[in-house]
Amino acid sequence: MNNEPRQNPYEVLGVENDADARAIKKAYFERVRQNPPETHPEEFRRLREAYELLSDPEARQAFDASAAQQADGPEAVNNAHLQEAISLFEVGDKDGGRRVLTTVLTEQPDFHDARLLLGRHFLFEGELQQALAEFDALLARAPDHWQGHLQRGWVLVRQERLKDAADAFWRAGKHGPSEVGPRVALADCLEAMGQVADALKVLEQAQSLPGISRMDVLALKVRRIATMLEFGQDAEASKALERLDAELPEGADPELRRWTGGQLSSAAAHLFAQQKSTAANRLLGFGRRFNPESATEVAYPTSVTVEVDALPAVTREWLHSEAERIGGWRVLTTWVMPAIFTLVCATALCFLVAFIYLSTSERDVMAWVGCAVIAALGFGGMYFQARYLLRVMASPYGRFNTIHPLHLIQVAIDRITVWPLVHLQDLQLVEHQNNGVYQHTNLQMRFNDKRMVMAVRGKEKAEALAQELIARRRRVLELLGRGMLDAESGVEHLPPALLAGADKRGHVRALNTPSPWPGVFAAAGLGVLLVGGAVWPQQRLSAEHAWMRVAAHADLGATLEHLRARPDPRFVPQLQARVDEELGKARTRLEARLDPGSAAAPSRAFFAALLDAVSRSHSRRIAVTWEAPEGTRTPPREDPSELLVSAWQRTVDEALGQGVLTVDGGRSSPREGPPLLTLHVREGLQAGPPSRRVWSVTQEGRDLPVPALELVADAADPRASEVLFHAWVDRWHLPGAGDRRPLLLTASTLVPEAQP
Repeated sequence: MNNEPRQNPYEVLGVENDADARAIKKAYFERVRQNPPETHPEEFRRLREAYELLSDPEARQAFDASAAQQADGPEAVNNAHLQEAISLFEVGDKDGGRRVLTTVLTEQPDFHDARLLLGRHFLFEGELQQALAEFDALLARAPDHWQGHLQRGWVLVRQERLKDAADAFWRAGKHGPSEVGPRVALADCLEAMGQVADALKVLEQAQSLPGISRMDVLALKVRRIATMLEFGQDAEASKALERLDAELPEGADPELRRWTGGQLSSAAAHLFAQQKSTAANRLLGFGRRFNPESATEVAYPTSVTVEVDALPAVTREWLHSEAERIGGWRVLTTWVMPAIFTLVCATALCFLVAFIYLSTSERDVMAWVGCAVIAALGFGGMYFQARYLLRVMASPYGRFNTIHPLHLIQVAIDRITVWPLVHLQDLQLVEHQNNGVYQHTNLQMRFNDKRMVMAVRGKEKAEALAQELIARRRRVLELLGRGMLDAESGVEHLPPALLAGADKRGHVRALNTPSPWPGVFAAAGLGVLLVGGAVWPQQRLSAEHAWMRVAAHADLGATLEHLRARPDPRFVPQLQARVDEELGKARTRLEARLDPGSAAAPSRAFFAALLDAVSRSHSRRIAVTWEAPEGTRTPPREDPSELLVSAWQRTVDEALGQGVLTVDGGRSSPREGPPLLTLHVREGLQAGPPSRRVWSVTQEGRDLPVPALELVADAADPRASEVLFHAWVDRWHLPGAGDRRPLLLTASTLVPEAQP
């Protein structure tokens, strides 16, 4: 504690002894501007001590009481004793000050100012029982001493005896009918007890005290508005704020308006301390109307990211000094990792482009759209990464954290993130270990509705940083509550007007800084153009690869499929020649197997027409469908569909050879293409006797020399399907005509074949 004798605070600030609060504040700021802390540290210290004393009503009252000494007489002696005790307390001699006051009270037990001073000293030191004893002794001799009741109430609050404290504050107001302090204390106590409505009523009634000044009335109104906001009565608070604005229009006394703005800031500091950041910012934003010249009495965002180029020169100078002090300059590791990551991204992008151009797989429209989207994202991301690398190389800073008088600052290359300490609501230290070995400590902090984590290496360093943050926040709220934050050294480094210029995402960009989005869109467009330019060469490459696969494949079906799906003019002649060659071999087999003397010789024209159709349509598929009689359900074991397909497949294989034509039941793979010929077999029943099964055969597809058929067999014959199919073979002169070997392996034919 400073051992120098205290100077008269009125003389230090140059104000009269009866100056009001706004005159004191005006004088303080005028002298601080004349004596800034950077150039006049001692004078600034004296000014701040004087202002802190005179801005505290109780401390000012105690000073005035000790200073009101008479030139002679008993009053002068008593005041000299009080001044002596105060001086001893200020220099840290607690025992000496208590001894002086105890001696005076032993000689003059009714010297109430001495007992009041002794009780306040015990209260300040936390010795609550001794303080309560002194105030009880004072009230026993002077029951109507309002200050005694007030101080006794504060002791009871510290003892958490809120009901008794409220009674003491009420009695203080009763015996001090024109005093504001007891009413405000009673309202605080009622709030702590949860009786918010009663607290608001007390503050409203206090505005009508006899002889109350206009400034006290305004202070009570602000206090009442803050209580409404603290307890969620936003609508009522808004109305009260509008009434306050109407009561002090712009044409009113400017000093009174500034003083009212200071009261709103003081109330906001209380709300910040109660972790009511939204309500506090609302008060600060409204108070800006009354005191637009203040640099610190403004609404604070939870966090703001500011580009270094957007900072004023004084801020960049301060940032340089902090980087010098902390060692936050750019080092090798600052740009090596971004450079490596940029190289990796560029390499991956090259592989992506090579894949798009050189891949031999076929792509449809959706596949190309997907490639375009991936390329756009890749090139856009590459632009961002390259831009970041250039920023890293252009900035002198690395990554470091520092504490501003009002904020926690995180510096990252070419931008800083500002976290106003008024929003700091929670701070925890979490140690991280690996296999029992300490690694680092995380400072987990909550700023209003946002959380941030800061890793610090070293337990002691982390604890010191946490203590510094807590102490700095406490000081910021204390100075904001007293209206002294503008005079704090260093607040000009980050002007609130700069932070208030943030966009909706909380970013402040430098003037004339081009937006990155045009570059991102241009890079994405380049990626899309590259994909578009790859369509034609990739399709040619894919076609060549497909042709090579087909050329290496001996299956006629693969060649036909390629001709249908990808009729590339470069390869069609070779493929068509190959098809014709295979079909020529089939014709040779046809002529050899169906010689003019065979029973199936008349069907040569039918099969030759099929081969011609294969050459033209590039499809080798025949579909055979069977339809049951209308209104009947055929058991699966009696359904001849699969037997018909199998019989027809053996028929065409016998005539043309295997692998030339394929027969299915109409449900073939799309790879086989549309059918050359579809044979529809519809079964019906003719009423007896005897009942008959009827097959109506029609064909659909090619113009082939085959007539429609209607085949009849005895329905009771278990080999009716065999009979009907052989009748079909005979009528169309298909292979097997005249040969009664079983073409359909039904149960009726398997049994005889199994017999010896």
